[in-house]
Amino acid sequence: MSKIGKIQELVRNGLYYLTEHADDEAAEEGFDIYDVEYGLLTGKIRRTWPRDGKYEVVGQALDQRPIGMVCRITLTGKVRVITVYEDHPRR
Repeated sequence: MSKIGKIQELVRNGLYYLTEHADDEAAEEGFDIYDVEYGLLTGKIRRTWPRDGKYEVVGQALDQRPIGMVCRITLTGKVRVITVYEDHPRR
């Protein structure tokens, strides 16, 4: 199974959580937990940090705004969302 497939399977099963930092950042951007969940379920991995086991997932929030999240799969088999931001296209 691909990494994004594994992340999405865990999210579908409710096995994910936001760090305090991610929760704060999401709120500052106007996102809530449902936006993060939808973003993970509709997203794709854009970037990886293999040494750290982290993935940047970009998708859409419920209101169709682009959302970016950095997460990792923990040793206990959960998706830990480290940060959340509105994904602005690079120019």
